[in-house]
Amino acid sequence: MNQKAFTPARSGDALPRLSGLQTVRTESGLVSVAAQANKYLSALQSVLTKDESPRAQQPDAGEKTRLPNMRCEFPPKHPVPEHPTEWEFPSFLGGTPWIDTLREVYAHPLAFPASISPEVGLLLYSLVRNIRPMTVVETGTFIAVSTIWIAAALKDNDDGGMLHTFDTFGPIRAGKHRDAELLEGHLELVADHIARAGVAEQVVLHKGNSHVELKRAQNHFQSRGGVQIAYLDADHTGPGVWNDLWTVEPVLNTGGYVLLHDTFPHLCSHQGPRNVMLNLDKAAGLYDAIDVYTAPMNYGVGILRRVG
Repeated sequence: MNQKAFTPARSGDALPRLSGLQTVRTESGLVSVAAQANKYLSALQSVLTKDESPRAQQPDAGEKTRLPNMRCEFPPKHPVPEHPTEWEFPSFLGGTPWIDTLREVYAHPLAFPASISPEVGLLLYSLVRNIRPMTVVETGTFIAVSTIWIAAALKDNDDGGMLHTFDTFGPIRAGKHRDAELLEGHLELVADHIARAGVAEQVVLHKGNSHVELKRAQNHFQSRGGVQIAYLDADHTGPGVWNDLWTVEPVLNTGGYVLLHDTFPHLCSHQGPRNVMLNLDKAAGLYDAIDVYTAPMNYGVGILRRVG
């Protein structure tokens, strides 16, 4: 017996009407079955065609305009009155090798301000734990703070996820808010931090220019099913961020994420990540994008999700 496929009624569709002479006896006498059914169909039609959405109830708001960050009612700003000189590691965290190691690394003279804050680290950890990527790319290892946060989440996921992190591992010079330097032994320092954190099995270190080495690793990423999260935190110039994004895009899954650090130039003094956020039409893919405020210093994190 052939059956007609069921198609649900949509708002605005005219419902079919019944006809026929069959009657049934009710308390009020004989009633046509078709007439009674059509009565109920008419009531259902009025429900389907009635627009009760919030948009229908609201007055026309006119043309919508995207506001620049600093014109928002809740603009990005530092939530602390004075610029700190070191990161304060949360007292409630402790008890595992990777957390204990992170506490020590945050106390390193090189850590502030170039490493991510513990609050941003918790954000990265939570994203990796929830998204459950199999392959994560990081550009800008620095002294491995963000590396440990991400790798620890992959380890806790316990499903074979790997982090590939890229850096030149060259000398670290003194800079704003930091007097300490590291003229040699950068790679060895990073490897030691990762080993002490107990996440060496989750991390592959790549030495060299990030977008050059990313291109060399593309075939490997493809063999693992692509990249699900790319955390770009290396060269913060416009060309630097764009080159990293364009190089990772051929292996970035649709539905995958790109995370950008230092997205508010007036607070962090870096222009490249914001340039990407404002010009996503130049990317190969299509993205949804959102700014996330960060603490205690609101340098900002941009979260892009590839949708095409």
